[in-house]
Amino acid sequence: MHVLIVGGGLGGLSLAQCLRKQGISFEIFERDENSHSRFQGWAIAIHSIIDQITASFPSDMPNLKEATNHLAPLDLPAQIGLYYPGREGRLGVQDSPELPIIRAERSRLREWLSTNLPIQWGKRVAKIEHNDDGVCVFFEDGTSAKGDVLVGADGIKSVVREHLIQRPSDEVLKLVPLAAIVGELDMSGDAFKRQLALGHSAYIYISPDLGFWNFGGLHHANADGVSGRHYWMYMEPDANVAESDHWLQKASQAEKHEYVMQKVSKLPLKFREIFESTPASGIKPEPHIWRDLELESLPAGRVILMGDAAHAMTPFRGEGGYHTFIDALELSKMLGKVDSSDIGALKSAVAEYNEEMLERGVEAVRNSRNEQGARKAQDKKSKVVSALQEAKPIPESEIAIEVKA
Repeated sequence: MHVLIVGGGLGGLSLAQCLRKQGISFEIFERDENSHSRFQGWAIAIHSIIDQITASFPSDMPNLKEATNHLAPLDLPAQIGLYYPGREGRLGVQDSPELPIIRAERSRLREWLSTNLPIQWGKRVAKIEHNDDGVCVFFEDGTSAKGDVLVGADGIKSVVREHLIQRPSDEVLKLVPLAAIVGELDMSGDAFKRQLALGHSAYIYISPDLGFWNFGGLHHANADGVSGRHYWMYMEPDANVAESDHWLQKASQAEKHEYVMQKVSKLPLKFREIFESTPASGIKPEPHIWRDLELESLPAGRVILMGDAAHAMTPFRGEGGYHTFIDALELSKMLGKVDSSDIGALKSAVAEYNEEMLERGVEAVRNSRNEQGARKAQDKKSKVVSALQEAKPIPESEIAIEVKA
């Protein structure tokens, strides 16, 4: 079998590592010109399947936590704090020997996933042809590649998906009616420690009566151990956020900054600090519009989808990366067992993969939508879930920074 993988992100690279472990032939094609062409995001939580990833990846991979931990060099466990007014104290989830969580910085994670992989850069898909005998993908640079299976791991606006289902992305992606403004800044000293005290890795504050909710996160600690790069997201319901005349489409950084400062003025001081410490130049200038994806079914054949190409979701429960890893693990198992020359067996195996993947993915998409979090915030008896763990009370404590030797 020879597998063509379109997309060199989390999903495509994870699948490639699983195939490399099994000795299955593959090629990876990534549209970016190099690994630094595009911002990779801030950090994601890896949990509950860490042992499965380690077992399914080749033995020459560096230690996952050591290579990607966004808290390094701090000696603190990954921790996500959840604050819901009306619920007593702070809820949260935290890395522990019983329930390990790795909060991985995204660029470090991509570098780790790229270990010993021959990624072909600057490969934008122009056309795909496939039949019962094989598949061929043509690129805008005039090159092409043939294989037995083509895997679309090319993200939310997947070209492979558009080819497979013959529907444009704009037609199948669903708008998440949420306006967002994002800021970034460096914090140090006592301010840095105060942010870590709210949640070593990240924290969420939801207060429906204020009409918005906010997320604060650590992108990564700096090498000095006493400062770090942080980011925040201010979010409020807005069904018109994607309209061309929406104010956020053309708002300046200063206008966005002023708007957020007015809105967060009623927050408790400890939650306002990250906003008030951010200069207007720290506001991300581009609009942030979320869309997600629910697919009822997919054709079963030599073209297969995974990750955001199949079930893009909002980041509010931290499950997008988790399900992409699951896709890679399950798909690699299937490809390792099936005879690719037997089209009947291949279609049957792909159909089984599609059914499980879509059922799991659609449930995660629905659970991740913002309105789920808002409802849970108001229902004091409902369980709150983050990183697939039930959130438990975590007492707030002052941070004493200890840098690993």
